[in-house]
This record gives sequence, C-alpha cells and structure tokens, in this order.
Amino acid sequence: MLSALAALDVDEINNLLNLIYNLLNSNYALLNTTHDILVTSNALINNTHDLLISATSQIGDAYNLLGDTQNTLYQRTGILLNHWHPVETATAPDMASRRAAITFTNIAAGNNLVLGPVTYTFVTALCSPAENNVQVLIQDNLRNTVKKLAEAIKGVQDDENIAYGTGTNPNPACTAYWTSQRFSVGDTTVAPGESLFLLEKAEDVTTALPMTSTAAAIINAFTRAPHVRYVLSGNVSGAGGTNSTRGPLHTILPIGSVVIGGQGGNLSPTRYDCHLITLCRQSDTSEKELDLYISNDEQNFTRICRSTPIGADSSAEAQHVQIEMRQARVPVGYGLYIRMGSNGTSSTAYCDLKFTYHLYPADL
Repeated sequence: MLSALAALDVDEINNLLNLIYNLLNSNYALLNTTHDILVTSNALINNTHDLLISATSQIGDAYNLLGDTQNTLYQRTGILLNHWHPVETATAPDMASRRAAITFTNIAAGNNLVLGPVTYTFVTALCSPAENNVQVLIQDNLRNTVKKLAEAIKGVQDDENIAYGTGTNPNPACTAYWTSQRFSVGDTTVAPGESLFLLEKAEDVTTALPMTSTAAAIINAFTRAPHVRYVLSGNVSGAGGTNSTRGPLHTILPIGSVVIGGQGGNLSPTRYDCHLITLCRQSDTSEKELDLYISNDEQNFTRICRSTPIGADSSAEAQHVQIEMRQARVPVGYGLYIRMGSNGTSSTAYCDLKFTYHLYPADL
C-alpha cells in the first residue's frame, strides 16, 4: 500500500484537483448565469402577462366605448327621426276637445263637485260611496284638497284619501290638473288661485258637459278654446313703455298634462319640447317678448327661453304668424308657463297664442 502511494505523483494529483476545482467553479458560474437568465425570463414573462392583461382591459374598454357610441348614435338618430317625424305632435289649445276651469276659495265637509256623470263629495272620513259617486278626504289645506280632487278625477288609487263608487275611476268625461297660476279658457282669464285645469276626453262633442259645485268656487264652463289669451298686465303708462314690465306667469300646460295618447289614454307623462308658437291675434302692434318657464311644483320655475320676439304689424284676426322655437327638452311631468312683456302702455292689451309641441317616447 505504501509503495503504491509512493508511486503517485503529487504534482499530477494537485493538477487534477485544480482541474476538478475549476470545473466546479465553471459549473457554478454557469448555474448562476442560468439562474439570472431564468430570473430575467420570469420577469419578461410577468411583464408580458401584465401587458396582456392591460391589452385585454383596453380591448374591453374599447368594446364598451363602441357599445356606448353605438347606443348614443342610435339614441341621437332616434331623437332626430322623432323630431322630423314625431311619435305625436299636439297643440295647446286645440279645438277638437273642450276645456274648462274651476277655482276654489273654500271647501267644507259636505261640499261637492258635479263633473259630468260623477259627483265628488268632500268628507272628513271615507265611507263606501254609491254608484257614480266619489268621496275625497279633506286635506290639511285648500291647495292639497284641490290637488287630491284632481287625482280623484284622474282615477289615482289612494285608499287613504279617495273612495270610488262604481263607474267613477277615472272620470269618463274629462281629466283635471291642478295649477295655482293664471291661465285662460278662450278669451276668459282665470285669476291665480287653487284651480283645476279641466280637459275633455272626447273630441267633437257638442252636448253640454255639466259642472256645478256647492263649494265656494268660480266656474268657467267647458268651451272650445281657439287660443291662449295672455293679458299684458305688466304694461303701465310711460313714454314708449319705459315703465312696462313682464306680466305674471301663465299656465300653458299644467304639471303632468303632457301624455302620449291624449287625455283619454293611460295618462303616462312624457318628455316634450315647444316646437312652434303661433300668433293668432293681438290687440295692438306694440313690440312684445315672451319667456318660457317650466316647473314640476309651481314653487320653483326655470326659464328655458328668454325674450322671444312676438308680434306683427297688424292686429287683424287669424294672423297665424309662426315662430319656431329652440330650447331644451322639457323633463317628464313638468308644466309649461309663459311671461310676456311689451313696450305698450295698456294693461288690458292682449296676445292670443297657440303652442305646438313634440312628444318624445320615454327612451328618447
């Protein structure tokens, strides 16, 4: 054994060990390099993954944007088509049906309103009314009682405040809308107060539509109104009308009265715009201006059109001077109102007008 060991060359053994050592170092370096490459590759894969997620998100956003753009284009195309060819166009007032008004100054228990075939009785406690009778619970004040009466005429279901007899829900002859502003029935101006703005359902009817009341009230019977009459009560004396101002608000379309299908339908309010104003007649040739307002409570009014010129160089009847209007669309349920002023000086001067409006479906 010792002789065999003595025969080994120490230098060769040392060289062999150095070679093995260098090979191990090279393998170690190679492993480190491979590790670094794997780390870099992993980071690259992660970055690629993030880019793919970002690209997927951007594709999703682009898809949603295209969908929104498509919906917007469809909607705007629908609006344009509806404006060019409206689902319905109406004029206020029109002479196909009649209109009326009743303004209450006091309502007491036991008072009633007879409207067509239906009798509405004001009570302090509801019972079971007979056929063609309706009971309306008196509210905390006159305004709310008149509003509740309007709901009863329209057939609104309110078991705590309205009791309907057979054949009364809704009133078969007309609909009713509350307003507290001035308005007109033909040539007659209805003063501001707690009023019902009444619209007949049927068209071209000539038989009398009865309306009487035992409550303290002023009644303007059903009549075919050819126009809205606005009395320029803001006019006062002064050279060139320098002291004249706008008159009061005047109801054109009461809150909730613009409905698709007319007053004989299901009374579903819809959006609309005032497309055209027709000057039918004026008492003088003074320069006049008109402002449009909207409201859904008659407490807050928003002006949507200011100082539209109204007038002509003649006071002859049936002028039919037409003024095209441009204004924002009126939201569902809002009423339409006007104020007018002139450079005239007569507080009894007037202007007779008609208002044509487009009705828009709920999804436009």
